[in-house]
Amino acid sequence: MVKYSTVSIPKELHDEIRRTVLANPKYRYRSVAEFSLEAIKIRLEEIRRELEEEKGERKKKVQRAVKNIKRKLKALK
Repeated sequence: MVKYSTVSIPKELHDEIRRTVLANPKYRYRSVAEFSLEAIKIRLEEIRRELEEEKGERKKKVQRAVKNIKRKLKALK
């Protein structure tokens, strides 16, 4: 069974979602909650992708550092 939590948003934002999204049938949202849930999921996925990219960049930096250290150690021999 899915458990739910309540998230508060400013009334003005709630009203804007109603006017902009719910009032326009082409978007097919049935409620502010449905729209909000999708918006949160999309943003969360964006953040996850950013974190993965940062992780990849850090890994590349470490690999370059290791390569430089190995090169310098080899030059000392």
